[in-house]
Parts: sequence; C-alpha cells; structure tokens
Amino acid sequence: YRSDDMFAEHEVAIVVENGAAAINGEALELKFPRALVDNAQTFDGLISDIGDHIESGADATLALDDRHIAEEHRAMLLATIATLQKLHEQGRNHVWTYYIRNMVRPVSLSHSKVDVVIGNPPWLNYRNTSSILREALVQQSRNNYDIWAGGIYATHQDVAGLFFARSVDLYLREGGKIGMVMPHSALQAGQHSRWRSGNWRATHNGHIVAVNFGVKLPWDLERLEPNDFFPIPSSVIFGERMSVADRGTPLPRSVERWLGATGTDAVRREVVSLFDASDAEGSPYANYTLNGAVIAPRCLFFVHEIENTALIKAPRSITVNPRRGSQDKRPWKDLNLALITGDTLGEEHAFDVHLGETVVPYVALAPLKALLPVKQGERELPIDEDGIGGINLYGLERGMRHRWRLVNALWEENKSPNNKLNLLGQINYYGKLSSQLTWQHSPDQRPVRVVYAASGRATAAILHDDKAIVDGTLFWVACRNMREAHYLLAIINSDALHQAVQPLMAKGQFGARHLQKHLWRLPIPEFDAADPLHAAISDSGAAATLGAQSRLRALQSERGASVSWRIARRELRAWLTTSSEGRAVEEQVKALLQ
Repeated sequence: YRSDDMFAEHEVAIVVENGAAAINGEALELKFPRALVDNAQTFDGLISDIGDHIESGADATLALDDRHIAEEHRAMLLATIATLQKLHEQGRNHVWTYYIRNMVRPVSLSHSKVDVVIGNPPWLNYRNTSSILREALVQQSRNNYDIWAGGIYATHQDVAGLFFARSVDLYLREGGKIGMVMPHSALQAGQHSRWRSGNWRATHNGHIVAVNFGVKLPWDLERLEPNDFFPIPSSVIFGERMSVADRGTPLPRSVERWLGATGTDAVRREVVSLFDASDAEGSPYANYTLNGAVIAPRCLFFVHEIENTALIKAPRSITVNPRRGSQDKRPWKDLNLALITGDTLGEEHAFDVHLGETVVPYVALAPLKALLPVKQGERELPIDEDGIGGINLYGLERGMRHRWRLVNALWEENKSPNNKLNLLGQINYYGKLSSQLTWQHSPDQRPVRVVYAASGRATAAILHDDKAIVDGTLFWVACRNMREAHYLLAIINSDALHQAVQPLMAKGQFGARHLQKHLWRLPIPEFDAADPLHAAISDSGAAATLGAQSRLRALQSERGASVSWRIARRELRAWLTTSSEGRAVEEQVKALLQ
C-alpha cells in the first residue's frame, strides 16, 4: 500500500478486497479517525475489544462506551463495526483486528516521525518471494533507493537492506537513531554494497535518504558460540538519519566483534577490520582455475580391484567390483549392480581419481580408482554423438565396450526425467574431463597442479601424478612451478584465508558453503618470485608441506594406515595451529591479505 492512499488528513481507510463482502460490486472500507489512530494505546485496545465482542456475539458498539470514545468519532466507527460484523458473518473476521493494527500503525508512524527505530527485518532473498511482491520489492530497491546491486549478486539480494532503508525513510526523523539485527552478509558481501554507502536516492524524482553509518561501530555476532539463535550468522548495524542537505557516511570497515559463549560473562568484544568484497578486483588465479569432472553416479564408475580367480588371466587386465559410498543417493544407492560386479577388463581404462576426500591440508592421500571411457595416454575422448552414451565404442577395449553398454543402460533407466544428458555428457559436462586430458599432454607453461576442496574449509594439496584425474568435488589450478604451487598451498590452507573468505560465502545452519565461488574474489596476487613476501610465503608453504607429510606418517603409524580423511584433516589443522611452520604461514598470509 501507499500511505498517501490510505491516510487522509482526518481519517484512515483500509480497503477490503472485492468479493462476497462487496456491496453492489464495490469494495468495502474500514475507516478510523486519525486522532484515534495516533493514540496507539487507546486504538489497539479498542480494536481488540471490538474483535472480541463480535467473536462472542455481543454488541460490539459497547466497546465504544467502555473506551470512552468521543461522540465526534462514533459515526465513522459504527459504520466500521457494521462492516466487521458483515465480514464475520462470511467467516472472514478472524484476521481483521490483527490486520488493522498492523496496517495502521506503520502509516501512523510515517506521519509523525520517531526518535529511535529498533527492529529485526525479514531475512529473505528476493528470489524466494512471489512474483508480484518480488517485482514491487525490486522496483523499490532499484528506483526508490538505488540499493539494487544486481549482476552476479542478483540471486543473493536480500530484502533486509530495503527494510532498513524504508524504515529510515518512512519513520525516522532527522537526527533519529536506528539499530537493526541484519544478516552478517550486510557487513561486507557484494549484494549489500550500494546499501552500505549510506546514500539512498530515487532515480526518478531525486528523493534522497542519507544515513550516517559511522555513528556507532556495527556488531559482528558471527563468532558467538553457540551461534544458533538465528538460522544464519548475524550482525547489528546502527545509523543516524541525516538531513537532505548532507551526504551519508558509509558503513565502517571496522566492526566490534563479539566472541565467547552466549548468555555468560565470558563474552568479550574486539575491534577488527573486515574485507569489503564489493571493492575487490579479484585474483588472476580465477583465470587458471577449473572444476574437476563430475564422475557420477559414482557407483557406475568408481571401483575396488579384487583378485582375479581365473586359471588363465588376460594380460594387462584388472577385475573389479563397484565401489559403494556414503555419498551415493537414491536411486543409485539401492541399485542392483550385479551385471557390473566381478568385471574383468583392460587396465588402460582404470584411472586414479582425486576427490575432496583424498585431500587433506598440504597432502594428497591415496586416490580412488575409476573406469573411464578413454584409454590412458590418449589426448581426446572417443566422442560420437550418435554412439551409445555419446561414445565411439571402437575407441574402447573390448571389456570396456561391454561395461559401457551396461552402465549406459543403467544411467538411462534411472536418471532424473529432467536430465537430458547422455552418460558422456554427464561426466564431461562443459568439457571438465576432456580439459584435463588436454592439460596432461599440453600443460603449456603451467605443469604443476594444486587442487582444493570445492566446499567447506579451504583444503589444498599438490598433485604429483600428472595422469590422475580430478573429480568435481575439487578445483584445480595450473601453476608454473613448485614455488608457485607452495605459495598457493600456504594461502589456501591458512586460517587467515579462511577468516577472510568465510564472510563472503553463502551461510546456512551448517556453516559457510560454496568456497569455489568466492576464493578468488580475495585480492590474492599472482606469484612473483622477486617479491620478498611472495617468496617467504612459498618457503613457508614448502616447510608446512614437509611438516604435514611427517605428521601424517606419524598419525598413520599411531592409528593405522587407513586413518580416515576426516581425522587426518582435523589432526593436521591442529598441528598447524601450534607448529612453527603453521604460525609462519599465518603471519605471512595475513600480511598479504591486508
């Protein structure tokens, strides 16, 4: 609604939608004297009394006597009571008293500005609203206040900033203060960049709203534990409304970070600086980074090698069973794989594959094994769009031809109806497999690969096997030499990077997600051996690699060679926190990212 439509000089009118309640096709109106509306305590009590009387079947006009309503207001209120009674008879009364109070109070406040606004806006992405509401919200963000970031941030745009701006515009007097609980992303994420300027202006009529965000440091509440009082990490942001002649003051880069256990005296505060993602030009490493191949469904490709019990064994062959894993989902986790169990085929189709679970800080663990429709050493996939599953079967070894037919049939029978990809299209989506074959034969000037986990805590290692394939749970960066690779290892595995990138990542109830989308938005420069800081980081990365390898060997000796990757990650991170190698990395990477 618009306040000038609803709020006349002497009365407030709420239009009831056309429908069964309409008289002669005309909408009904609920009208209230403005003088009464402006007295919140009397008005709210009166509306509650009227609703209770109507609900119980009593004479609702008695509420006017009980609340000592002046004679000059009674005619308008009697007509409104009659309308509410009509709505009740049609079974539509149960929400109207609540609706009236919530419609009228904001409009009343907009005509008599207040000194202080405190609130908790809805944390809702525009994309999750209905199309009609979304169009109105986007229009207000873009045209009324110019806070719409759009572009790559469009899907992350949140209505909290609009709610804050509109509250200042409608309800706060000049010099008045506002404080609101906001999503943590408001402090530094790109979708809030225009809002953080503190200058909000309409593009069509020159209307200006200016806020001094420097009146008080924002509160960063992300580090409180347990941090479960909101579904995503939060902050509190303060402002003071400026006059139309003044320019606003942007949100400070420094925040008051709260740390410790909630509800105790142990909570402490410290002033820290935050990186503003919207100012970042990004890192050149974004141009050298690729996602691994989506080798899925895994049960169709990943295998365990088993003993071949045949009396006469075919040379250069392997016998395998499908590898079942905890990541398998329905229908694949329950699929009958008897037809591809105990398969014997040429070993040239068996590739070492690295996934997120084979990478721990600074170290690549033993890879898994997968059967792929290409022979080791070949430069290209034997693609045939008209072939079975997109493959020219004559490019495969005989056993692999048979297996490919079987797994392709399983794929076509069980894939989602919305998935139009053939089986090769699935594992080579956007060329994510073929690009690795190309690199293996033509690494150009970048012959060393660093891989890092696609989500969760940043975890990276160097792949020393050039023939290994990288799965889609990892990203890989081609480096010029080992010195550059160790430079990147130190940066990606550091807690300093984790602290810098975490606020840029999407957050849910289980923490930050989608590392790969935000890592290279940080100002990480390309390695320059002549730069003393870059060289020092590389040396520290090499030392941390040796230390992590030694610590992992000790851990495997203590707990067995099959120690899980989760335990390995946890123990290596704990070692990095206390070791001289880890401390050197943190000190230098922190200096790089400042």
